[in-house]
Amino acid sequence: MNRYFLIFLLCISVVGFANGQDTIPFKLNDHYNILVKGLINEKDSADLMFQISMQEASLAPNRERKMSSVKFDTTEFPEGLSKVNRIQVAGVTVDSIWIWDNELTGYGAEGKIGLKMFQNKVFKMDFDASKFVVYEGLPDIKAYSKLPLKLNRGQLFVEASSSSGEKMQTDEFLLQSGFSGAVLYKQKISEDLKLEELPVIEKKIMKNSSGQEVHNMVSVLPNFQLGAFQFNEVPANFFLGDGFQQRSNYLGADMIHRFNWIIDIKGGFAYIQKNKNFDDPYYFRKKAN
Repeated sequence: MNRYFLIFLLCISVVGFANGQDTIPFKLNDHYNILVKGLINEKDSADLMFQISMQEASLAPNRERKMSSVKFDTTEFPEGLSKVNRIQVAGVTVDSIWIWDNELTGYGAEGKIGLKMFQNKVFKMDFDASKFVVYEGLPDIKAYSKLPLKLNRGQLFVEASSSSGEKMQTDEFLLQSGFSGAVLYKQKISEDLKLEELPVIEKKIMKNSSGQEVHNMVSVLPNFQLGAFQFNEVPANFFLGDGFQQRSNYLGADMIHRFNWIIDIKGGFAYIQKNKNFDDPYYFRKKAN
């Protein structure tokens, strides 16, 4: 075997290591939540929802399995917190991860796991292949559209534009894979867009702990744009009433699952490519049927 062929093989192995280190299979539930199989402290198996808007992990109050290896302390936080744990998901192991107790999660899951699963590396959410891919460096992004990505208090934000008339308004949206809808607007933006004056397709009345009414509304937004991709007649969630203040706009699972994503937190960009789900009916329409 000549030395040029050896060099060629070495280059292939180096490129392969740099471009794809680990893969994690996942599945979507009917609410477009991402579910993975986890092993906690090498003892307790758990179905976990990947929550891109959190860093650590949590267990749900209605979990069926006891998770006896997780020891919660309520002296610092009354809801319960366990600070030193190991969670293995496929070939990825996360050490010293915090686990919160009694947090609600997606259907079919017993808990949640966040961005610590990727240890600050570049990762891909590949909905075509139903898997995550973890990279040491940025992979080939030629077929992707580039979005500025902002990290704020451990949460990821991208910019998107909305219009209820002729003018497009650009705002930051929190990536929120636990919210099954397409988009949710904070109060100021919903007022700017005059969502209350658009066709309302759902209205639910709730009450907070003080008895104040909160209206959970869904209107039809004429135009929404994420990067180079345009959407029309998008179900848009918002709240009315003084009993609840929505602090961030959400880009929810319905919109997230329409793209394959490459997330480069350190580099400050997300890269999106439409996938097989791009033309799916909106979650709200699907739920109504």
